[in-house]
Amino acid sequence: MNTKKFFRLIERVSPKVTAKIAFHFISNPRVKKFRSFEKSIIEQSKRSSIVFKKFDIAMYEWGKGEKTALLVHGWEGRASNFGAIIPVLVKKGYRVISFDAPSHGNSTKRKTNFFDIPELIEVLLKRETYNLVVTHSIGSVLALMAMSSLKYKGDTLIQCTTPDKFVDYIQETIRYFGLTDKTKNAFIKLIRKTTNYEPLDMEASLFVKNISFDNAFFIHDKKDRVVKIENSKQVCSQMKNAMFIELEKTGHFKMLWSDKLLAIIEEKV
Repeated sequence: MNTKKFFRLIERVSPKVTAKIAFHFISNPRVKKFRSFEKSIIEQSKRSSIVFKKFDIAMYEWGKGEKTALLVHGWEGRASNFGAIIPVLVKKGYRVISFDAPSHGNSTKRKTNFFDIPELIEVLLKRETYNLVVTHSIGSVLALMAMSSLKYKGDTLIQCTTPDKFVDYIQETIRYFGLTDKTKNAFIKLIRKTTNYEPLDMEASLFVKNISFDNAFFIHDKKDRVVKIENSKQVCSQMKNAMFIELEKTGHFKMLWSDKLLAIIEEKV
């Protein structure tokens, strides 16, 4: 029996149980294979670690420039996803810092969820001043969530694909498994109870109203199949000093390695 049929069968018995299984799904990120073209960038880094909750968080640093950049990867990603971007920033005089989120990459593997990540980002944002913040995918909205909490002010922000409403992610998960609103509502209640976050209030387009950057760029591929471009457009429209840049034929994940994105970074920072 495949996963989708299993979920639909369990839902007939109990939407609450189905919601718990779905929450387990977003609490245990898959460990993706470490691709050969990412290895060299990790080997070039200065590696360290910090303790966050019950995790040893893998930290990486490149370059010795006077300006500092923080890179935030997406769900089931890792710092090495920025392997093409890092050399560009180092060449432009940045000291580049990134990390593997809890249960991602080389960090400790144990149960986690989306909501640990913005708390970790807050810790990193408080440690020092960053001239540039670059984010990708769900990492984009989680970074905005952390910044909103801190009423953050910065120089330059580059967001590569940005989801907006967390409830849309829940809806997409429900749709993917062919489930009903009964499970969706049970899922929302479970998140509310387990994490003390209110899923219905988690919107990137609201978070950006509490932060300030001199320059902000929202970059999205026109035909992104993972996060629809309308999400980024909506978030960008709610932020002062923000510019939207639409790309084509870069996809969602491959964007980070595309010449088009590297050219934008070369020009804007």
